[in-house]
Amino acid sequence: MNEHPLLPADHHQRQMQALQDPVALKYLRRFLCDFAADPTDISPQDAAWLRARGFLPEKMDLYDFATHDIDLYLSDVQRWMTREINGDFTIVFNNKILFTQVFRNFCKVAPINAIWRNGRVISYDGLWQACISETHTPPVRLVIKPLGGGGGGNVFFVSVGRKSAVIESNDPERPRFTLPLPKLERIFEGARVPFMVTEFVEQGTFTKALYPLTVNTLRMLVVRDPDSLQPHVVRCVQRIGTSASYPIDNFSMGGLSAEIDLETGRLGPALAAAGPAKGQTWECHPETGAPIAGQVVPGWADVLNEVRSLFLQIPYIAYCGFDLILTEAGLVVLEGNSYSQVRLFQMHRPLLTDPTYVRVLEHAGIMHRPPA
Repeated sequence: MNEHPLLPADHHQRQMQALQDPVALKYLRRFLCDFAADPTDISPQDAAWLRARGFLPEKMDLYDFATHDIDLYLSDVQRWMTREINGDFTIVFNNKILFTQVFRNFCKVAPINAIWRNGRVISYDGLWQACISETHTPPVRLVIKPLGGGGGGNVFFVSVGRKSAVIESNDPERPRFTLPLPKLERIFEGARVPFMVTEFVEQGTFTKALYPLTVNTLRMLVVRDPDSLQPHVVRCVQRIGTSASYPIDNFSMGGLSAEIDLETGRLGPALAAAGPAKGQTWECHPETGAPIAGQVVPGWADVLNEVRSLFLQIPYIAYCGFDLILTEAGLVVLEGNSYSQVRLFQMHRPLLTDPTYVRVLEHAGIMHRPPA
């Protein structure tokens, strides 16, 4: 049963049938290509039901359609359309260096050490050059990731010693390898996209206790209320790494997602979209036994206030999924996503039960109510 008066019955199917403008058709084409490539094994009837409403086949396994009406979930087509909400300012989120240079004026971010593009490294602060010339002071820990895109692919964690560096990544072909420091640029061999090098951010004791082998980040979805223009926190989850996602906490690669109660900061049970932990609800970490459900984020009210304040200081932002690291010294904003992945939210419960979120989508032309 539809649980929100702003949502007309079967609005997803109506929207799919009405898509006409070039931008919407672009996302429809992307959806149909992704739908055809999705390996999830479902019946032809289920496939037709999902396709008509803009959902990929994987959602039949990931979302609880038996408990919640499909109308209450943000569809995959709608999720792609949220990319347009920030308009021209989406560019700030599509380039991690630009994001860092903008947001460092308002919050703590991971400092940039260097970028790699067009076959060469451009140093920002001299640390990279000191490492390859062996004039640094070990130990040094660095993170190397692509300038654009998401999903956690091609991320390298570099532990720099006195004469060599140990590199770990989520690339199955090169999960762990060592390079002499003068040859450190070999990390980028075969790369076809630019990369950035930043300092490693040490997480605090709370998130480290959840799983000590990865930096476990918060994903917080924040929107601007189209009426009051005030920031509104829609949902927040704690991501937690596993051996399947190592060396990152990425949800698409087997990491866990535990919803955080926005009033109390208390974690609920964790779920996984992939890997060995998929298909069960986890009160404790499936590998370490560390408690998850019932744990409370320290200083939760301060976290919420800091993110809301950040949103107010950058008035051109209307929609963002922030990745946040809780450190002993405070909050570090790792990056922002202009069209945040929503599986890690909606596996717990659908997003369209939030009236403010619905109004944001309606204001952006992503949802339409039929005339009275």
